[in-house]
Amino acid sequence: MNTLKYILTALIIHLTVNIFAQQTTWEYVLRTPEIDEEIFTMIEGIDGSVYVGGRSLLLGREYPYKSLVFKLDNQGGFIDSILFALPDKWTSVNQIIHTSSNNYALLSGFNDPDAPYSNGGLLMHNMNYDLELSNQTLFWADTNHRIIGGTASIESNGNLFINFAVTVPVSFIKSYFIETDSNFNIIKQKFLTDFPKAYSHLKKIDDNIYWALNLYTNKYEIFDSAFNIVGEQRVPERITGNFGVKWESDTSFYLMGDHDLDDENHIGLLHQPHYFDTTGYLFNSWGRSDTVDFPAFTNGIDFRNKDSIFIGGTHNMPYFVVDPGQQPVPTWFVILQTDSLLNVRWERFYGGNANYLMMNLIATRDGGCLVAGTRYDYMNDPVPQTDIIVLKLNSEGLLVGDHELPETQMHEAIVYPNPGTDALQIRLAVQHPTALLELYDANGRLVLSQQLHQKENRIAVDHLPSGTYIYRLSADTGLMEKGKWVKM
Repeated sequence: MNTLKYILTALIIHLTVNIFAQQTTWEYVLRTPEIDEEIFTMIEGIDGSVYVGGRSLLLGREYPYKSLVFKLDNQGGFIDSILFALPDKWTSVNQIIHTSSNNYALLSGFNDPDAPYSNGGLLMHNMNYDLELSNQTLFWADTNHRIIGGTASIESNGNLFINFAVTVPVSFIKSYFIETDSNFNIIKQKFLTDFPKAYSHLKKIDDNIYWALNLYTNKYEIFDSAFNIVGEQRVPERITGNFGVKWESDTSFYLMGDHDLDDENHIGLLHQPHYFDTTGYLFNSWGRSDTVDFPAFTNGIDFRNKDSIFIGGTHNMPYFVVDPGQQPVPTWFVILQTDSLLNVRWERFYGGNANYLMMNLIATRDGGCLVAGTRYDYMNDPVPQTDIIVLKLNSEGLLVGDHELPETQMHEAIVYPNPGTDALQIRLAVQHPTALLELYDANGRLVLSQQLHQKENRIAVDHLPSGTYIYRLSADTGLMEKGKWVKM
């Protein structure tokens, strides 16, 4: 009887902890005056802490960038940060890789700070739980090479499979493949001279097969043990970068990318049952007909349970995002959750009052997810300064709890353009098939009431005078959105 009692007590504690953990949500914004900050990589520690890597730049200076890493606790509290760079080089963290327990491999690219920004290479460190760096190792590319990106994966034996892309000169893109041990000692390497070559989401299938996604030809490519290409296969359904990949086994994976079809940019989703053979894949896509919906830049797909897959990207993204100061438009982080067959369960939007750009998404141990990217508040910042924003969402994509009201608001319906003229566009999330729209003028009088029955709705308002209106969207499915809309 006592044994049964202890088992039941342990089970209740376990369930209580899990339920509480799934409600752990928060928002963190790294905003440093006069500093431009960008994120490229993010990883969750074994205790739920979060490590974010990227680069930092003093505004008004094109170079040099410095590598940036900062750490948050599992409640979104800031713990510490480090900045580092090679002398007379700009340096940027490309990836943080969990190697063992509380140890990480840190990969940074570096280049000369002046045009043509050559003499580049790869800077590698070991990093511990407290952001202390050790074992600095340099891999130099040829003197006329400029580093434009890098990625790596950890193998089952602890070795690292690394790629970084270079320009030779700027218009030609080539790649290095390197395999190192855990101390960055090079086991083998090869310079892939055929172009265009730039890879992501590397994986060692076995001792004789290496796998990578070629970002410029949109192909799966496989290599032998000497890094000679022995096969290539185009990614199905015209899906292109930016790719995200989540392996479900040693040979099968889920993939997301840009589904560019008939000049519409949607988020394409694939389940690939074999790493090379495309027979029998599953496909779905998500997006709006009149906006660009683009995958997260470094990786936007992850799961702990493949029946609850998180997908992330940027909604209403401008085509050109090199300089956010030239893009004063509202954008949103968008998060979807699908089942293992890629059926979308729900979709939610975050932001909209600034220029948001999603970079990374991670499924967390408590059943939720972490989302990170940059934000340019073009309405309030006098200069185009980008800040890093990190959201911790629960299993339903919600920000809940007793924390302060987050700066980034979650939406299940979007009203745009705002300001607008003769029509309202309204996007309803998939979990709300219908809704009631009510529009009130500045005096609180109801001037429009209409039932919506589509995911995408266009409402004529040309009969209304210019001014500020309050909209309200509601549904029995739990939808409750309200806000201001301005008619020009």
